[in-house]
Amino acid sequence: MSKKFISQVELAEANGVSKQAINQLVKKGIFAKCFEGKRLVRDCALKTYLENKDPSRDNQREANQKDKISPAKKSVVKKNLTTEKVIPEIEKATSKNIKDSDLYNQDNLDELKDLLLTASTGNQKVQIIKDFWTGKINQQKYLEGEKLLIPKEQIIKDVQRILKAFRDKALALPTKISSDLVGLTEKKDVAVVVESYMYELLEELSNLEDVE
Repeated sequence: MSKKFISQVELAEANGVSKQAINQLVKKGIFAKCFEGKRLVRDCALKTYLENKDPSRDNQREANQKDKISPAKKSVVKKNLTTEKVIPEIEKATSKNIKDSDLYNQDNLDELKDLLLTASTGNQKVQIIKDFWTGKINQQKYLEGEKLLIPKEQIIKDVQRILKAFRDKALALPTKISSDLVGLTEKKDVAVVVESYMYELLEELSNLEDVE
């Protein structure tokens, strides 16, 4: 349930104006009918303001809002315009080998765009681009050497090996357990045998170094 009364500050915030603007209207007697004692009745005050506001003030306020762009926002706008212009320079100064590699991704491109904002000449931009990709290549080699980064080809090979091992052992499972299921009539007995073989299969797969 909404409050019955409203303060001048709340009334100002509700209508996007200053407290001084509301205070001036109060002094002019615009809200005289909305007071109970010294307090403004909310519904009456909101309605009265809408009935008496100057449309031209709204237009001016909207124009002022558009002009009041914070320095931070202006910086972002300028930065976005600048980064749009550096894309062709990155394309031109980046070698084909880099473009064909995994290094040429959106994250790295965004990082490079930010670095290029510090350059003031074309030569500086070209040097930044070359140094950037050299650093990324060295970083990749280091991570691969420390086993922190696995080459894509190795991942594909390992996944294929895992899938082949699982397929071969899963296909062999019915033959392996069939002899142990002969003569069993209780579901729980069958479940115990199947479960034991499944655990054995999972244990073998978890030790992939031994899987050819």
